[in-house]
Amino acid sequence: MHTPHPRRLRALHALLLLGLGLAMARPAAAWQEPPDSVVELSPVLVRVLGGSIGIGTPYAISVVRGAELRRASADAFLDDALRAVPGVQIQNRFNFAVGERLSVRGFGARAQFGIRGVRALVDGIPATLPDGQSTLDHLDLSSLGRVEILRGPNATLYGNAAGGVLHFRTLDPASQGRGIRLGTTTGSHGLLTVQGSTTGTLGAASYRVGFNHLEYDGFRRNPVADDGSTYGGAARTVVNSVVSMPVGNGTLRLVANGADLDADNPGSLPETMLETEDRPAWGFNVSSRTGKLVQQGQLGATWSEGRGSDLSEVSIWGIRRELENPIPGTIIGVDRNAGGARAIVTRPVDVGFGTLSVGSGAELELMRDDRFNWENESGSKGDLTLSQLENVRGTGVFGQLRLDLEPHVSLLAGLRYDRIRFSADDRFVAGGDPDDSGSRTMSAFSPSAGLVVGAGHGIELFGSVARSFESPTTTELVNRPESAGGFNPALDPQTGTTFEGGLRARRSAWSVEATLFRTDLEGELIPFEVPTDPGRQYFRNAGASHHMGWEITVDARPLPGADLRVAYTRVDARFDAYETETDDFSGNRVPGLAPYRVDALGSYTRGPGFVELRALYQDEVPTNDAGTAAAAPYFLADLRAGLSEVGSGSTRISPYVAVANLFDRRYIGSVAVNAFGSRYFEPGPGRTFRLGIDVAWGGG
Repeated sequence: MHTPHPRRLRALHALLLLGLGLAMARPAAAWQEPPDSVVELSPVLVRVLGGSIGIGTPYAISVVRGAELRRASADAFLDDALRAVPGVQIQNRFNFAVGERLSVRGFGARAQFGIRGVRALVDGIPATLPDGQSTLDHLDLSSLGRVEILRGPNATLYGNAAGGVLHFRTLDPASQGRGIRLGTTTGSHGLLTVQGSTTGTLGAASYRVGFNHLEYDGFRRNPVADDGSTYGGAARTVVNSVVSMPVGNGTLRLVANGADLDADNPGSLPETMLETEDRPAWGFNVSSRTGKLVQQGQLGATWSEGRGSDLSEVSIWGIRRELENPIPGTIIGVDRNAGGARAIVTRPVDVGFGTLSVGSGAELELMRDDRFNWENESGSKGDLTLSQLENVRGTGVFGQLRLDLEPHVSLLAGLRYDRIRFSADDRFVAGGDPDDSGSRTMSAFSPSAGLVVGAGHGIELFGSVARSFESPTTTELVNRPESAGGFNPALDPQTGTTFEGGLRARRSAWSVEATLFRTDLEGELIPFEVPTDPGRQYFRNAGASHHMGWEITVDARPLPGADLRVAYTRVDARFDAYETETDDFSGNRVPGLAPYRVDALGSYTRGPGFVELRALYQDEVPTNDAGTAAAAPYFLADLRAGLSEVGSGSTRISPYVAVANLFDRRYIGSVAVNAFGSRYFEPGPGRTFRLGIDVAWGGG
């Protein structure tokens, strides 16, 4: 990684601190969240009310919105924004080269980097590519206004790799007014962030343009250098813009963003090295200079007319991504072009005894990767070992019906067909190397059905059944233990059937949701490593497995100014039938998942001041198929306090202080499943501190 230079940001940092002294101390009108309203999880034809629990849908849906996404946050880590969401496990590696490890009810737990098995969208534009790969390098956490989470697999609505769905929505420029906002945070381990945005109008159009810059030294000691330095730092810059304008009878929303990331990968450790006080990086990673260098740009446009059950929407998008990724033994280079289009139309029909909403849509997604592998010679490119051109084309058509029977019953049924074609043109055929060019096609029908019954007094019963499928990504297909080119012919998609049901209750001061679920999987995709190539993951299919459990979430306001949310998640994920050439893992737990997890978030606000306490208990996490090792359970607490929107006139400030890992616990932040040499463990940092300030002028 290029050495960060925080000095270039000190002038801006000082300017923002000066704003604290210039602003008057009397309270100003605080930024207000938008009122509760009906919104749609496009293209889901269901209704979701504002709040943290979805109402009126047969699926388990959570909504995180407003201040809890950004207040007293450095806007550096996703797990800061998404807390106390049932079914969602985010294991923070504190490693920007591979990102946080996110799973929903166990889907996504196999991810070595980025997100797998879970669909992600940002302002309606997919962050998930047609092969199921998702990266959020371009996500500006400081711009978030709302996150909607579909906590269960439903390929009928979203297609490939929809074990769960996260839709990140940035702040609506039309609701922001004209203004400027700047913020900065400094913290332990060289953390420094600077964010800024400007909002306004140009004629009938409204816009928001923002940036988020981060620098981080990391906390893992460099075991190769004898100078007390660390390995695991990062420098990241994200810029984003949104323009919204009326076009015809609808609204056109244009989105553009770019990201530049340079990050080290300190790697995972065996248990014997966890006993040291300095939690070092893995020496082989350091000597190989492992990390990630990424430049990415993305453009998208969405035109929509109407809302709810009377909606027309068309979206198009394009992505350019350049990646250089040194890993132990290999340097990977990928030049990627991707894009797609989606159209959906829904119309209501009065059938006398109720309202029938009829929806249909189609999607086309394309991806073209120019992939190279070189031998890793101490971080420098050695001999070329792979050169191939990869193309992925994903097509999907779907339809859905929703029948609302007054006053309290709704039925939902849908069907989707997806076809994904992978092709590889092997260009590395010199010296007798065989031509491994070829193609693979994967397809699936995905039906679903659901029912919602209102029982009165704010109580609602819901249930659904759905089929899902998940293809291997191009990276997983390309990685073959025998080092051949082309795609692995023995690696197949995983398929599953999910049953889900539960109860919701809502009163003026509290709401609760309890959900039972079971997913039966065939061919679950499982990572493993080999002795000849440690640090690189390969994949195989398990025979049969299941994920079952329950989720309970309580959202309450017990006192004026006090807010509390508690989420309990139980996931029992086991192999029903899983045999390799040498072992039988049937009956063992699926590694990478905590069977129990309790996540709580409580805050108290009085005037402009607030204090917030976050607490998390996570059960032990099995780390290998054999079930012979596990990351120990842990309890963490974070404390935050500050002031919101105080000042005079048009100037408002929001200073804060935060302490993470309040009791300085030693814990494992994430795990590397089935890593060779028992290097399963990625430690988290000890107690850390952050100090930040946000300054706003005008309405932005």
